Amino acid sequence: MIEAVKKLADFGLNNIKFRRIEIRCESTNLKSRAIPEKLGFVFEGTLRNDDLSADGSKLTDTCFYSIIK
Repeated sequence: MIEAVKKLADFGLNNIKFRRIEIRCESTNLKSRAIPEKLGFVFEGTLRNDDLSADGSKLTDTCFYSIIK
């Protein structure tokens, strides 16, 4: 998964000329959080009670990462 996200981010920044790419994931999903951290994205913060959990039973916090060229 990390390779796919890296290729997409590189393509967006270098070919499409995006200036900013954002990644959001549930705060409890440590595997998803590891991807932007390993790729050099900056942790910008946590949005509290931002979205429903995958099973729709409760509100969850969302971690917010970005990379800027």
